Amino acid sequence: MIRPQLWLWLLSALLVMELHAAPTPPDLAARIHYVDSVTGSDGVVKQQEWREKWLRVGAQVWSQRLIPIVLARAYHAAHDAKPGHKHFTHQMAARWVTHSEAGEVQLRYADQWHRQLVEVPAEEYGQVAFTPDWQRIRYLINPALLQQMTPLDEAAPAGARWYQQQAGKQRTRVLWSDQWQIPLVVESASLDGYRSYRMTVTLQAQPSELPWLQLTDYQTLDLRDFFD
Repeated sequence: MIRPQLWLWLLSALLVMELHAAPTPPDLAARIHYVDSVTGSDGVVKQQEWREKWLRVGAQVWSQRLIPIVLARAYHAAHDAKPGHKHFTHQMAARWVTHSEAGEVQLRYADQWHRQLVEVPAEEYGQVAFTPDWQRIRYLINPALLQQMTPLDEAAPAGARWYQQQAGKQRTRVLWSDQWQIPLVVESASLDGYRSYRMTVTLQAQPSELPWLQLTDYQTLDLRDFFD
C-alpha cells in the first residue's frame, strides 16, 4: 500500500507537470538569441553570439541558424570548389525534427543552398551532435526541470514567472511562460561572474507557409551518402 504522504507527493508532481508542460503546446514562431561568454585565466573575454529562427507546429520543430547571406555564399563557394568528395555541413542547414505518435523522433536537415533534404538515422546522431530529447526540443528546456527550481516573485510578463536554482558554484534562472509553453529567457552563470550564458526568445508572427511544405523539389539523401 502506498503511504498517504507518497500519494500527495505524486499528485503534487503531476500537478506541477501539468502546470508547466501542456500535452499540446501552442504553435509558435520565434527568434532566439544566444550569448555565451567566458573569461580565461589570462583575463581575455571570449564571447560567442548567434541567432536562429525557430518554429513549433504540432509535433514538428524547425530551427535554422541565421547566417548573413554574404558569409553563406562565400562558405559554399569555397566548399563546393574543393575537388573530391563533399561532406555535409549541418550547421549551414535548417534542422527539422518530427515526433510520431509512437514516440519516435525523426531528424532531417534542409539544405536550401543545394536544395537537398538530408535524413539522419538514429545511429548517426552523434555525427551532428544531436540528442533526441523531444521535451527539450519542443520546449527548448525540459519543463520537468522547473520542479527543481524556486519560483521568484519578480516582475515578469503576463502569464510568465521567473524560476531560479543554485547548484554548487552556478546559478540558473528561467523566465517560463505558461501561456506560450516556452522559456522567454534562460540565464546561467558562475557565481564568480567569469562565465555566463543567456538565451532570449522573441515571439514572431507565424510564417505564411510552413517551411517543410516547400521541400517538394529537394533531393532526398541520407547523411551516410556524405561519408568517405
